[in-house]
Amino acid sequence: MSQPLIELSNLGFAWPSQDELLDIPAFHLQRGECVFLKGPSGSGKTTLLGLLGGVQKPQRGSIQVLGQELSRLSAGARDRFRVDHTGYIFQQFNLLPFLSVRENVELPCHFSSLRAQRARQRHGSVGQAAAALLAHLGLGQPGLLQRRADELSIGQQQRVAAARALIGQPELVIADEPTSALDADAREAFLQLLFGECREAGSSLLFVSHDQSLARLFDRSLSLAELNQATRPADH
Repeated sequence: MSQPLIELSNLGFAWPSQDELLDIPAFHLQRGECVFLKGPSGSGKTTLLGLLGGVQKPQRGSIQVLGQELSRLSAGARDRFRVDHTGYIFQQFNLLPFLSVRENVELPCHFSSLRAQRARQRHGSVGQAAAALLAHLGLGQPGLLQRRADELSIGQQQRVAAARALIGQPELVIADEPTSALDADAREAFLQLLFGECREAGSSLLFVSHDQSLARLFDRSLSLAELNQATRPADH
């Protein structure tokens, strides 16, 4: 089997003057795999995602992404690595309201020459890549690409956020509670679109949510509370 896309080993993290928040002996995500990670509020999921993106560094253990040990990189190198190889879909979507739909989707390519190059190789230009992704996600209506992001419905904003995460074929897509504002039917429809685009791009998906009903749709389902030894009471 090839080397996992993500591989954690003996990971430990604590905020200053606090008890250890994360103690994860092992975790891996294979290339092309779609994994559901149940992470209720307070479980450390936001911190874990920050560690996977290189925003924070662990106090101990190893975080390898694409075979790169993140803790060995400088802060600037971790930032560059993150934008080159990881797309994020946030719970609040984090679209820039004053930009158009197309401009929001194209943003990662302004910060990553690698993703811009991939977008051009696959679609001819970054703009055509943005338009193609939006069309695949059901947003191909005439005039929509020029609309401001804050003029869209919640469901439309979610799909724009997904297109932004996927442009330039990042190897890893991390989704943090992106379906919490949608009803059950819309959640499943969005996930099927997301799965299809991840397959098309060859991206792995780490989907973090407290909504266990979605877990059945994924290749594998895990609970952060079970992975994280720090959340377990000591044996007596």
